[in-house]
Amino acid sequence: MANSQWVIDVDENDFNQAVIQQSLSTPVLVDIWAPWCGPCKTLGPILEQLAEEMQGRFILAKVNADDNQQLCQQMQVQGIPACKLVFNGEIVDEFTGALPKNQIIEFLDKNIPNEVANLIEQGKILEQNGDPQGAFNHYHAALEVEPNNTDALVGQARIFIAHDQKNEAQERLEMISANDQDNPEVRALIAQMEFSGNTDTSDLEARIKKNPDDLAARMELGRALIGQNQHEAGIDQFLEVVKRDRSFEDDAGRKAVLQTFDMLGPTHPMVPKFRSKLSSVLFS
Repeated sequence: MANSQWVIDVDENDFNQAVIQQSLSTPVLVDIWAPWCGPCKTLGPILEQLAEEMQGRFILAKVNADDNQQLCQQMQVQGIPACKLVFNGEIVDEFTGALPKNQIIEFLDKNIPNEVANLIEQGKILEQNGDPQGAFNHYHAALEVEPNNTDALVGQARIFIAHDQKNEAQERLEMISANDQDNPEVRALIAQMEFSGNTDTSDLEARIKKNPDDLAARMELGRALIGQNQHEAGIDQFLEVVKRDRSFEDDAGRKAVLQTFDMLGPTHPMVPKFRSKLSSVLFS
């Protein structure tokens, strides 16, 4: 795949321009290989694939060791395949041998500035400092580079939920790939949307007082209370549904408790207490 936008063949004649000068603006990964080298045939396609996938985070410069022996000596190549990462005109890191793809990604992430990651990190800082618009703009900039970036989509969904824009939040969450739908933060936001909305509980409380077996009212009241951050009171309503009819709406009471756990996260100090309550009801 050499001589694509991100993958080029380099020799001793153009090495200074294609690698050293280029590295002043973009990191260049030099792949030193040979036609007779078995591991090179394994490593080469992986590097080319990563160069295309990362869309300009680095340039892959392929050097045929047989045709450029003097250059290999200058770069102190001890064995092949050899990869040397050049940034700002200097070799900043290197590895020898055919590493698996995940280790190569770790190598690149460790050494190459990631514009998207920086934008997302700045977005989170702006969120924490009370500037949701600035944060949203940073997430938007990240999505322009990586349209399916889960962290940026989650950040925008989080801001939409905070401003009661559930439809827009739902759109962002639906854009997240199937592989990341089980991401704890994604699940927490989905749960948070489920519990937002109804803030007037008086009618629901009156319905339950009149008919304690009105399980639909108990479910709605529980969601409203969770939405008001009255977590224990809300969970108590869900547990009461479980006690009265475990099968109600396909085990809705228990599922709502688990959704609450997703929203609060495993480190919330009250989660162990809530789990104990759930166990007591389920196994009593």
